[in-house]
Amino acid sequence: MKEKQHGDDLFRYENIRINFSSNIWGHADLANLKEHLSHCLDSISHYPEPYAHSLEIALANATGIHRDEILVTSGSVDAIYLISTLFSDAEPIIPIPTFSEYTLASRRYKHGTETSQKIHWICNPNNPTGLVCPKEKLLEKMDHSEDIFVVDQAYEDYTMEQMFLDSEVTMRPNVLLLHSMTKKYCIPGLRLGYVVGHRKLIQLLRDISRPWSINALAQEAGLWMQGKNVLPDLQWLRNETEIFRNQINQIEGYRALPTQTNFFLIKIDRKRRLASSALKEVLAQQHSILIRDASNFIGLDDSYIRVATQLPIENTELVTLLEQIY
Repeated sequence: MKEKQHGDDLFRYENIRINFSSNIWGHADLANLKEHLSHCLDSISHYPEPYAHSLEIALANATGIHRDEILVTSGSVDAIYLISTLFSDAEPIIPIPTFSEYTLASRRYKHGTETSQKIHWICNPNNPTGLVCPKEKLLEKMDHSEDIFVVDQAYEDYTMEQMFLDSEVTMRPNVLLLHSMTKKYCIPGLRLGYVVGHRKLIQLLRDISRPWSINALAQEAGLWMQGKNVLPDLQWLRNETEIFRNQINQIEGYRALPTQTNFFLIKIDRKRRLASSALKEVLAQQHSILIRDASNFIGLDDSYIRVATQLPIENTELVTLLEQIY
C-alpha cells in the first residue's frame, strides 16, 4: 500500500532527539493543557457537540465576527477537502511548490473538467518556502475577479508579515480563510482548525460537513487554549532563524533560501553532497535527528530539504553535522 508522504514522519523512526521536520515549534510547554485534558477524559464516553458550536462561538467572539461566518474543522486538511468538494467543478489554480493537499484534493474530485470557474489555492505563508505574498497584492486580485480564493494562513503565527484579519474576509463573497489551531497551539495530534468566510459560503460548507468530525478532547482543547500563547517571542524566533540560515550558508554544498517564517528550504549541491532522502536517513538513523526530505513537493527534487528553527544549541548541532556528512 502506497501512502501519501508528508513532513514530520516521526512515527517512522525510533529515538529521534531533535525534530527539524515539522514546521511547528517543537518546544511548546503544553503541561497545563495536558493537565486540563486529564480532567476531561470522561468526555470520551459520550458524543461531542456534532459541529463544535461552542468553540465556533468562542472563536467568533474573539475575532469580532458572527458565528455564521466560521466553521470549525478537524484540522486545515479537513477544510481543504470540504472546500474541494463544494467547488468540485472549478479549475484549481495552484502555485508550486506548495502544500500538496491542494493538488491531491483537486485530483480526487476531478476539478476543472467542464467549467470556467477557477479556485485559487494560496498557502500564505507558503509551505515549504516560508515566503509571504503581500496582502495588498492578494486583495487586488480578489476584488477584481469572480474566482474563488482560498487563503491558507496555517503559519500566520510564525511570521511578522501582515496577514488577513477575519473581518476583511467575511465581507467578500469569493474568499475563504483557513486557520490552524494545530500550528498556533502546537497540538498536531488533536487536529483542529477553522474556516472563515462570507456566511453564504460557510453555510454551503456546513451543509456538506460531517457531524462529530471534531472529537471531544480537541474541542475542549480549543476552548481552553483561547487567549493563551505557547509560542516563543516572534522577533527572537525570526532572529534565530536568520542566524541558523547564515550558518548553513557558510557550508560548502548547501544554500539556505530566504524565508519570512521559522522554516526554510535548503538547496543541496548534488555534486558535493548527498541527495535529500539519503541525507535524511543518515541523520535519522545515525544521529537521531529528523529533517524534511522536500523532494516530493511538486516542482522540487532530491536537491531540497526543509528545516524549521529549533533551540540554538540544536540548530548548531545540525549545522555541524551538515558540514561533516558527504
